[in-house]
Parts: sequence; C-alpha cells; structure tokens
Amino acid sequence: MNAVSPIASFGSILVVPSLLLALAACGSTGSSGSSGGASGLGGSRSGSGGSSSSAGTTEMNSGGSSSGGASLDGSGGASTGGSSSGGARSGGASAGGAVPGRSGGSNFGGSSFGGANSGGASSGGSNSGGSGSGGSGSGGSPSDGSRTGGASSGGASSGGASSGGSTASIYSWSNPVQGGPAVQAPVTGTVTVTRASNAGTVASGFAGFSYEKTHMTNNSFTGKNAALIALHKLVAPTVVRIGATDVNNCTWVPAAQPQVTQGSFSKSIGTVDVDGLADLMSATGNSVIYGINFVANDPTNSAAEATYAFGKLGSSLYGFEIGNEMNQVGTWPGTLKPQWESIANAILASVPSAKMVGPAASGPYSLSLTTPFAADEKDKNLVLLTGHYYAGTRGRADGVLATLLAPNTSTGTSGLLGFLANTNAAAVNNSIPNGYRVGECNTFGGHGVDGLSNALISALWGIDFMFYSALHGASGVNFHGGEKGQDGNNPFYYSPIEELNGVVTNVNPLFYSMVLFNLVGTGHLLATTATANGDSSFTAYALQSADGTVMVVLDNKDETNPVNATVNVGSAVTSASAIYLMSTPASLTAQTGITLAGAGIGKDGSWKYAAPYAMSTSGSSVIVPVPPASAVLIRVL
Repeated sequence: MNAVSPIASFGSILVVPSLLLALAACGSTGSSGSSGGASGLGGSRSGSGGSSSSAGTTEMNSGGSSSGGASLDGSGGASTGGSSSGGARSGGASAGGAVPGRSGGSNFGGSSFGGANSGGASSGGSNSGGSGSGGSGSGGSPSDGSRTGGASSGGASSGGASSGGSTASIYSWSNPVQGGPAVQAPVTGTVTVTRASNAGTVASGFAGFSYEKTHMTNNSFTGKNAALIALHKLVAPTVVRIGATDVNNCTWVPAAQPQVTQGSFSKSIGTVDVDGLADLMSATGNSVIYGINFVANDPTNSAAEATYAFGKLGSSLYGFEIGNEMNQVGTWPGTLKPQWESIANAILASVPSAKMVGPAASGPYSLSLTTPFAADEKDKNLVLLTGHYYAGTRGRADGVLATLLAPNTSTGTSGLLGFLANTNAAAVNNSIPNGYRVGECNTFGGHGVDGLSNALISALWGIDFMFYSALHGASGVNFHGGEKGQDGNNPFYYSPIEELNGVVTNVNPLFYSMVLFNLVGTGHLLATTATANGDSSFTAYALQSADGTVMVVLDNKDETNPVNATVNVGSAVTSASAIYLMSTPASLTAQTGITLAGAGIGKDGSWKYAAPYAMSTSGSSVIVPVPPASAVLIRVL
C-alpha cells in the first residue's frame, strides 16, 4: 500500500505531519468549502467551487460545503503510518521521507496480478517482446501531419519491451524525430523535480475499470470480444471491478442465460456469465474484483455464487466485494456489520481461501464506514479497502467545467484530499495488505455530463486525479462506466469505453488518459512543483523507475495559453523525448480529433502511434512546448 508522504508540499508551503493531523481533525467535524490554494506534491493547484446540497445522493462530491448528508467525499486530513515490508504495514513513522505502505506492489489478492505476467512480458498469452504488434503505423503529427514511425499496437498486443524498465509497454520510445507541436506566444513555465525525493509509489495495475454487474449479462464480457480485449490490453495488466448499483439488483441463478436487448439487462447471473468473465480476464491478463449482492441478504445464495466464481476465475480473482455503498441502507456497526459478516462468513466457510474487498463506501463515509469496517474485518482475509469518488454531480452547481480544472484539496467531507487521507489511514492503521483503491470514480455522478465527461477535459482531469490519488496513498483507481439501461436509463457519458448491446462503439478521451498513465510505468513518485504565469491549471508530475528513467507529465488545462516549460529533473540529462495527448483544434470540450502520440485509438483497439519527438536539453533541464488544452509525457534518460 502506498501511503501518504510524511511531509507534503502545498505550493510553496511545507506541511509537516502535525499540521496534517490538525487538518484531519478539522476535516472530520463536517463538510468544508474547497480550498483555493493548496497543492499536492504533484505541482500547482487550485480548489474547485460550487456546493453540494441535496440529501440522499448516492455518489458525489465537489468543492464547497455540503448539507443534508448528500456530499459523498471523505473528510479528514492526512494519515500517519508506518513503513511496511512484504505488504504489511506497521505503526511508526517512515524513514527517510519515503511513503509508508505496501512494498513491491505486484501481488493482488494473494496471487500474481492476473496470474499471467512475468518479467515485463505481455499478458494473457499475447505477444511479448518488441514494442507492439500489427505492423508499422503512419499516424501523422497532430500539428503538421509530417511525422511517421512507431509500430502500431494493432489492437491486440499488450506485450513488449519495458517502458523505462518498469512495465510491459505498448509503445516504442525508439527513434525520436525532430519537431513537435507549434506553440504561439507561450507563457513561461517552470517545473522542478526533486530527484532525491520519494512522494509515493505507482505499481502495476493502477488505472482500472469499474462496471455495473449487469454488464455481465449481455455477452460483452467474453473471450471473443476482440475489440474490448484489445482496448483492455492497452492498460493491462490492471484491475476490473464488477459491482456498482446493479450488484444489489442481481441474483445468482446458475442456469440463467445472457440477454442482448437494447436498454434491457437481465438481473440474473448464471454460470455462463461467470465463464465469459473468466475468459475475458484470461485474454487480457487482468484481475477482477467480483461484486456480491448485499441488500438481498441471502448468505446461502451468495456463498454458492462465490464458490462457482472462485473456482472459475482462479488466479484472475482479486477478491469479493459485498454490496455497493451500503452506507445508503444503514450504519456501521448498526445493521450493516452483522449483515455483511453473515454473508462474508458464509463465503469464507465455503471458500476459506477467498479474499475480501470493501466496503465500497461513498466518499464522505470514509470515517463513518471505511474506518470502522477496516478495524472490524481486517482478519476476514480483507486484502483491500475501496471507496468511491466523483468530482461533482450532473445537474448541480458543481457539474461544470471549472470543477475539473484542479483537484479538490478540501480536507472536509466534500474534499478529495479528505477522502484519500481517511481511506489511506484506515488501510495503514489496520495493515490492509494491498492498501486501498478508489474502486469507483469519474467526473460527475449521475453517469456524467455530455460535452464534459466525454470530452478532452475528462482526460486532463483524469491525469490529475490518478496522480493525486497515487500521491496520497492509493494503489489504484477504477473509472466507472456502463451502458444505457444499467443503473437506470441515463446514458453513461463518462464511460472510458462506450458500448451498445455489448459491442464497443467509441473510445472516449478519459481512456486516453488511462493509456498515458500506463505508459508512465511503475516506480516511485518524485516531489514536483510547477508554475506557469501563476496559472493553477498547469500541473506536473514525475516518476522514477527502477532503472533510473524519469517520466514527467505536464498537464495544461488552459484552453488559450500554450506553455514553454523548462523542466529541471535534478541531474544531467542525456536525452529526452515526448508524446502529446491533445485535440485538433485545441479545445477542452473536444469530443473528436483526440490523439495520443499523433494517433487516435480505434474502437477496435488499434493505435497507430507515431514516433516520439526529441526534446531540447541543457544540463539538467528539458525544454518542452506544451500546447493549450493538452498533456505531455516526457521520457528523460
């Protein structure tokens, strides 16, 4: 588990543990407005405005204050915690400023991730070695169309040589070319990377998916869905979570058959559905968090389903997650604890070696549910804590573009920082082996906002969100999605991958951010600051892999101003190359014309990327042009 660094940098202010604990104490007393000047270790920042006010909502948060119990973010400040070894955590401060928590990061649910990978080879039996399959790609430059090179991923290969020596890669950094996107009248940007720092850890499988459980019933999750398999492989090996609202609407009926009817999804889960899911996991090398109905309160049926799923999924099973946001139907311990334990005990009696995951709490219930849940159930094979976060809510004051321009750094019940800190503390204090994941998350609850959740800004927000979560201890995030007719009748605008009747129809910009994050690789995060003419919408992050390669991400959410950034990485630079995530023309609300490394990602999973651009270097610095509304991934050797 990757816990919070004992010293966090907020802009130009250093916040020591005692102050972080004071922030936690303040945050735990109730909701608070979003802060407008705090920064995580990943660069510059600003709070998000708006307020969340209606009672009884199921999945949200945003800046501003909340009332009536509706806000769904966690509260509380940063956690303290000890260092760990071999996945266990102990009390006490970490040494040398390194983040306390899980080390290694490769074991999930007691087995290797998906049971398929080793030594950076590709997963699921697909191609290994090289930089991708499918022949060469043309995929010209987004700015001048002149660039060629780079092998296409061909929609199938997940394997290849490592990126920065740390993860299996689907992109080749070889043979960089001169050029790059032209920028006009840029503002000056400065990025400083503290090379000797350790601000957190990114392990394999960070960027994952979350799906409604009814997604299992329409023949989407099978070993024959070539497009979905190819797309999943672009971020593999990762974690797929099956559950969400529909988990409590689904019943185990072993003889049930898939149903492919537009807008209508069966609520009966049969053996054939589990078989298809197992085949999908095998084909991609991913692991699955498998949701079990909580509301039905039928331990016998739950145990029967878990027994079949355990046997069929094998090493692809991360663990079982009972219910979804059970804070909506009771309190812990109250009615929730005995009901959860009766189901968990039945599963463990049937499958003693099964791993448990939970509690899938709404964000603001990180103190009232996640914290006591972890303490009470840590001895029931509990390997991972999960909680949910949305940046805002469709149809409310915070369901707007401004909410996505910077992480909500409030430590109150509506703040991302509070949610992450509380969940991290629960994992550290109770020695949860794999820490915690943001098991369901996205831009705006209510299935997103058309024109924002499916636009370029969602990708740029996603980059900030993933890094911010990693800097505050998360071992991964799961972006939620689904089809219309699942969890009600609203379209899923925020789905990373759009589907209709189990067929992939579109790849949304948020998925591009997941691929970019996967290309960053694994390693430890470096404390990084960023300034660009005082604009807090320009952020930066850096990671150093085991072989010393530094990957830097610059994220410019200013739609008007390009940035000419000088990136000081703290030691002499041999060479540097970069790829861009952008739209043509530049627009935060662009839904088409999105490219990563000069090419779009096809709905069949193909990605005919171009070669990276060579960047100018001087001493320990890299000079990087950053267009408006874009992100840049820089590989520094």
